[in-house]
This record gives sequence, C-alpha cells and structure tokens, in this order.
Amino acid sequence: MSDAVRYSIPETGICRIEINNPPLNLLTQTVRRELGDLSARLDQDDDTRVAVFGSAQQPFCAGADLKEFPLRFDPAVARTHGENAHRMILALVSSRKPVIAALHGNCIGGGLELALGCGFRFASSTAKFALPEIKRGVWPGTGGIFLLERLIGPSRSRRLLLGGATITSDEAQAIGLVDVVVSPESLDETVLRFARELTARPPSSVRTISTLLDHQFLHAFRAHLEYEIELFVQAYQLPAAREGNLAFFEKREPRW
Repeated sequence: MSDAVRYSIPETGICRIEINNPPLNLLTQTVRRELGDLSARLDQDDDTRVAVFGSAQQPFCAGADLKEFPLRFDPAVARTHGENAHRMILALVSSRKPVIAALHGNCIGGGLELALGCGFRFASSTAKFALPEIKRGVWPGTGGIFLLERLIGPSRSRRLLLGGATITSDEAQAIGLVDVVVSPESLDETVLRFARELTARPPSSVRTISTLLDHQFLHAFRAHLEYEIELFVQAYQLPAAREGNLAFFEKREPRW
C-alpha cells in the first residue's frame, strides 16, 4: 500500500482512515483501490471494532481527480474506473463494523458518495456538501444515487442531483444527510466519544444487527451497481461528458 490512504489506531478498538492526497484529498484510482483494500481488510480484523473515516485536521474529500476524467472517453478505461470505484464503495457499505464519517471541509462529488457509504455522518459546522457531477455532463457513478435516495428520499435526492448545488452542514442535517453537526474544534472528540460507546457493545451483536439491517439493502445495492456500470461507461461516450470536461478546464459555462 502507498501513502495515498493513511491508517492509524488512536485508541484500542478504534481505527482512523484518512485520504492523504493534499490539498483537496481527491479520489484517484490509486486512492479508490487502497480504500477498497483497507475496508475489506478491516471487516476481518478482530482488533478493530469501529472505524473513523476522516478528521478535523484536513478536508474529507473534494471528489474525483478530474485529470483522470478524459481517460474515460475510452470505454475500456471507463469500465475499469467504474469497477474500481464500485469495489471500493461496496467494501465500505458491506462492513459489518460501524464506520463513522468525520466530515470536515469539502465533501463533494465522490467524497459525498464515500460519506453516504458510512454508517454515521458527523460534520463540522463549516463543511460543505454537493453532488455537482451534472454540471460536468455526467452523474455520481459510485453508487451515490442509490445511497442518497435511501437516506433522504427521492424528492430531496432529485433536488441535489439535478441542481448540483452546494449546501451547508446545517442544511445537510435538516434534510437528514448528516446526523450530527458540531464546531470544527469539537468534531474529533465528538466522533471519538461516540466511537467509544460503540466499542463497549458486544461485537457479535453489532455484526448481527448490521447484517439484519442491511441484508435486503445490500442485495438491491449490488443489483444497482451491475446496472449502473453499463450506464457509467455509456455516459462517458456521450457529447455531454466531453463538453462538461472541456468547459471545466476552460473555466467557462458548458454549452449543452
């Protein structure tokens, strides 16, 4: 494993995962692969009872590295990228151990999809949230549409997905996107306090509750990802994706 993803143990039974791709902690294919590997490994680690994803010391994740975007105009590359992202999110979502997202700074695009894949979302009061992919001529392709609808319902999901607007932590909490909002100075301690509560619970019961809560959902989610990958490959062969990418780097409004 490279240093694109950091792993530490702040306290017994608790691990911390952080993307290490400054300054924005963008999601590259390497980051996705390492996050998928780590999530799968943690689920089998008996010494870890709770995972904390992120911290108040750096931005959570500002989304995909758009420098990789044009590579997906090749259908084979688009499929490889999509499958890598799906493996990552499925490993995270399938974890039978609680994963608490500590959301600070920008939580945008693929970063928000990662947060949606966690069991709990604690946000800094200064954090920002958005799914702006529609402005690039595409859409969230890491299971985020399915995860978002499960969390906040179809109407609110459509508003975020079709508008692509950025919202505050308070707005995110009001619609059920995040569970708790605290000051940046309190974020880490609030998350660790909750993590300690969870580590005091019997691991066998935690695993069983997670399995029962997610059994039907995971079956549907896997089916969604199988359908989504085909549309993901197709999306990057359409004119909208090329125009969205070009407009972004030319710093202008796209012409659809």
